[in-house]
Amino acid sequence: MLVHGAFIPPRAACEAVAAVVRAVPVPGTPEDEKGGRGIRGRLGRHRATRPADVPEEPAVLEHVPVDRMVVPITGFGNLTRHDAHRVADAITAEAAGWPPATVSFAGGTALDFPGDWSVWARVAGDVEAFSAAARSVVQCVERLGFFVDRRQYRPMLSVATVTPATTGPYLQSVVDALDAFRGEEWVAAISLTNQTFVNGTPAMTEFARIPLAT
Repeated sequence: MLVHGAFIPPRAACEAVAAVVRAVPVPGTPEDEKGGRGIRGRLGRHRATRPADVPEEPAVLEHVPVDRMVVPITGFGNLTRHDAHRVADAITAEAAGWPPATVSFAGGTALDFPGDWSVWARVAGDVEAFSAAARSVVQCVERLGFFVDRRQYRPMLSVATVTPATTGPYLQSVVDALDAFRGEEWVAAISLTNQTFVNGTPAMTEFARIPLAT
């Protein structure tokens, strides 16, 4: 089992963030151009008649599917089913004593660190307890003898990826829209997932959800 630890927000919270990003007008789309005049209108009409076998231009953003939106904690590697349940049992026992975290999504950023190409929604609310739980998961698993990457966790949700077609003004508009957004609160729990591949595409199955402060 290829096991990961993550916070999986409620679907409604992810859909709300996704809607904010998708609502930002994309400059120069065919819909904007069809009614225009001059070169702008001509470009729109040309795009509307593009043959089906001509590759489309890259999307201005590559949106993360809602069912794949997670806040990663760390990956545990390829575990046997027995070891996966050992990890789940150990985290469950310790998480009962960790403080609860009620959070929401509020604010945004993009290209936040070297090598980063994501657009992010920030986690707000009990961020200290949220982050403490992520650190504690890593420490708990390391005590079992598993060594994991501590650098995967950030209190942010990746909602889209920048593409070669993304412009600076459009990206700023997306971040501004996220900065103005305040989502509904939700109670954080730790999810353990098993990653598989369906026709070469990664698929995630949650096999344990561990509440905090039970």
